[in-house]
Amino acid sequence: MSPLFMTLLLVVGLGIFARTMYQRILLLMALEPTDRFNRIKDRLKNMVIIALGQKRLVGRKKERAAGIMHALIFWGFCVLLIRSITLYGEGYVHGFQLPLLGESSVLGYLYIALKDIMEGVVLIMVVWAFYRRLVVKPPRLHNTWEAYLVLGMIGVLMISDLLYDGARFNLIASYGNPGDLHYFNNPTFGQEFVWTPVTVLAGNMISGFSAVGMERVMGLMFWIHIITQLTFLNFLPLGKHFHVITSLPNVFLKSLDYPHDKIKLLDLEDESVWEDETLGVNHLHQLNWKQGLDLYTCTECGRCKEVCPTYVTDKPLNLHDFNDTLKAELYANADNLILRAKLAKTLTGDAEKDAKTKEKMAVFKPEKALVGEVIALDTLWACTTCRACEQVCPVTIEHVPRIIAMRQGQTLMQGEYPQELNTAFKGLERNGNPWGIGYDKRADWAEGLDVKLMADHPDAEYLLWVGCAGSFDDRTQKVSKALVKILKAAKVDFAILGTEEKCTGDFARRTGNEMMYQMMATENIEVLNGYNVKKIIAACPHCLNTLKHDYPQMGGHYEVVHHSAFINQLIADGKIRVKKFLAGMLTYHDPCYLGRYNEIYDAPRNVLNTLSSQGLNELPRHGTESFCCGAGGGRMWMEETIGSRINVERSKEIVAENAETVAVGCPFCLTMIEDGMKELNKDEDIKTRDIAELVAEHLA
Repeated sequence: MSPLFMTLLLVVGLGIFARTMYQRILLLMALEPTDRFNRIKDRLKNMVIIALGQKRLVGRKKERAAGIMHALIFWGFCVLLIRSITLYGEGYVHGFQLPLLGESSVLGYLYIALKDIMEGVVLIMVVWAFYRRLVVKPPRLHNTWEAYLVLGMIGVLMISDLLYDGARFNLIASYGNPGDLHYFNNPTFGQEFVWTPVTVLAGNMISGFSAVGMERVMGLMFWIHIITQLTFLNFLPLGKHFHVITSLPNVFLKSLDYPHDKIKLLDLEDESVWEDETLGVNHLHQLNWKQGLDLYTCTECGRCKEVCPTYVTDKPLNLHDFNDTLKAELYANADNLILRAKLAKTLTGDAEKDAKTKEKMAVFKPEKALVGEVIALDTLWACTTCRACEQVCPVTIEHVPRIIAMRQGQTLMQGEYPQELNTAFKGLERNGNPWGIGYDKRADWAEGLDVKLMADHPDAEYLLWVGCAGSFDDRTQKVSKALVKILKAAKVDFAILGTEEKCTGDFARRTGNEMMYQMMATENIEVLNGYNVKKIIAACPHCLNTLKHDYPQMGGHYEVVHHSAFINQLIADGKIRVKKFLAGMLTYHDPCYLGRYNEIYDAPRNVLNTLSSQGLNELPRHGTESFCCGAGGGRMWMEETIGSRINVERSKEIVAENAETVAVGCPFCLTMIEDGMKELNKDEDIKTRDIAELVAEHLA
């Protein structure tokens, strides 16, 4: 081989790659900072299980076959990396071998055997991938030329390496080894040919060549392999296959403890954030670098849109396009963003000097408005924040925080939000609830139930957080009463806040109204801490999520449990007994904020299986892949005027399963599913009931 030519290829190939990557890294560094380098052991574990182990591909039952195909290609590619290093070495040193992988070590033989088998497997998977794209054509896939080119290059890498070794074997075995070619030949482990059946097969396929022809095939395949690999390396950062490089670090840097990056607590008292338009995300540079890395890493696999309740009901939110559009805008403005970041580093805190610097920085502002021109308003506000997209993403992209941050910018800075939210916002401001019902009526539902108030019983072990729906919605008040019945039967020491309770602010925060959220949260935390509340029971997953995960940002630290988990524990401890005679088919709809946000899947099912004589029958989409009711992310208070209704789509699925009772564990889900059944004229045939209602009715 030619050391000079190999050097030329490496200098050109790696030089171009380094320059491209340098620009990509500079662009990330031009975005906002975020800390993702804590708890290294946990991050390494995630990387091994999710990225290297391909958990979300192989582990997803619906697409396990396609997942295995992708995983085998990925694993085969990883195995071939060692071989590639060997070939680069061969370009300089005849018979080059890596330490511990030579013919004197059993590891060397095990590796060539593994490499040989994996090359054959990868080739089969590549053929399968072509077949899926050309013949099967799954709707979620994007059949672009790039996908075929990459599959073709992977195939070329496998074939060239097999034919290179096949030609080498033929020269050694059939032509007396001209040129003194190196091959494994150990008295203990035998000859290389015995360990590499796929390569032997490849060699047999070209056995008709002469010795000269075989040498030419060997040399040609060697350089085709090297050139293809360097071409492939430089092609990766230019398109969706950038994820081959970025997926491992992206998974390593994923959020821990909470499914995605928590909503940033904005400092609304800082005048500069209003002047600089830095509340939420208003401009490209306000994305943080991890969000930029998410955009780099999108594989465009379409899994997100396939499970997205808005996309499947013909709303304009297509997360593949959402990511692709933002990424294209980042690349289009890369130079300006990098120059702007350099200027930002020169800010000194001196108002006069900084004013001039900010004038220069303004020159590099993108021409297009981030929301309105790059991302359409209807697209931004369609999201229900259900996290179905994030749950199935194989590279752990966090979509929802980005959407909420853009909503913050629109609501706080631009005043551009769906106008139907005004009624709910005014209700929060005036009466502490989105219905706008007088706050003095918040405890009216409990009349005659002998429910204690915290004001009268401040030492209660548990606070029952009733929530706005449980307090004001006629239908959900029945759930509150049922829960009180259960708690009293179990002799639980609890109390409610009554008129001192206000909305947690969940919907305000997820629609970008951080000011309203902080007002609600501040007042609630002051009351809770004033009573020294430690333990809270909540029947609403949205209240649960906000109290448990958002309030600690403002000094509210509580042990919060969902009523389904609490009831499950009461049954397990023998504090209540239920009669198992619920007849007819019973199914369960997983609330998004209970399941995907707080990983509460088993407790509700345990309770329902205790009740039902026939056991729980699961819906096709359940558990981690449950389908949203359509009310999350503030959508409860917005009109659904585009496409079909999400709650009706879910209700059709329930009807198709011939359920007689559908259990829920969320007041929003209760409303949405009941409304869906009414829309389908099935409300008399299929009853929608909260878990607490079912348990209260069947207490022994």
